[in-house]
Amino acid sequence: MKRAHFLRMGMACGFSRKETLLAYPGEISDAWELYLQAHGVKKKREDD
Repeated sequence: MKRAHFLRMGMACGFSRKETLLAYPGEISDAWELYLQAHGVKKKREDD
């Protein structure tokens, strides 16, 4: 994952740039999953 994508994910979840860069990648990934669930985005199924 590129740094720019990581920053976009963190900032969309409400983290500042500095908080995003200092956070563990798993923390941002978890927050991103919660953000997607809250906004009604569904994952694509494997068999599609």
